[in-house]
Amino acid sequence: MKKGLYTIFFMTAITIFFISALAVVNEVSRERVAQNQKIQEMKSILYAFNILPEGIDETQLSLSTTTDQLPWDEEKVISLMEDRVKHLSIPVADRFRQLAQASLLAIGDSIDIYVQKNDNNEIVAYGFPVKGKGLWGTISAFAVVSANLQRMGGIDFTEQSETPGLGARITEGWFKYYFRNLDIEGFFKSGLNENPITMVATKEKSNVEECTNSLQSITGATLTCNGVLNMLNTDLRFYLTVISENEQLIINSI
Repeated sequence: MKKGLYTIFFMTAITIFFISALAVVNEVSRERVAQNQKIQEMKSILYAFNILPEGIDETQLSLSTTTDQLPWDEEKVISLMEDRVKHLSIPVADRFRQLAQASLLAIGDSIDIYVQKNDNNEIVAYGFPVKGKGLWGTISAFAVVSANLQRMGGIDFTEQSETPGLGARITEGWFKYYFRNLDIEGFFKSGLNENPITMVATKEKSNVEECTNSLQSITGATLTCNGVLNMLNTDLRFYLTVISENEQLIINSI
């Protein structure tokens, strides 16, 4: 009888020990996972702003290089975000909400934007999250536009479930490079039903070399490319309008 009680007691103690240990490991891991996700978000923001690890020339990288493959230093990432980028919350007037009706963005009373500053505390560029529909699910990205709202500075795709080797290639450096210096002046000239950004099968030059309003598509990934294109033409119009209407507020906030 006593032996049986000792066995039960022993097994109960062992169970409690392992449950407690797993709870501690889970709590520690959860904090680390959250920190890693935050760092990854910062890397995407910096990449889109064209703020790269020291000594890195984007044009010299492998065409298939993704953001997380760059030699980032975690402490440097945090330092750059603190020194070069400011996070702001901008109010959204009701009259602008119709511009976001076709978007997957959840628009509340305000939107989050990020402002890149130079050493003189002057605005260099604006960044913001964009979201669209791909072939297999949601595509999320972080997009950057110049301070004069005439050019894109860059983009990084932060969430996608597209086909590996096809649509998933939107995360590769060669595709994202076409967003550098992409002409977006058309958003201030076209009507609501017109798409200022287009996609072509082949581009002989990047937009850095010759600024245009077109991107090069990915062969065999038409639906993914259309999703990216629709996302840009919908969400950029919304953000550009809100930012231009709140320019003085933004300047006063930095």
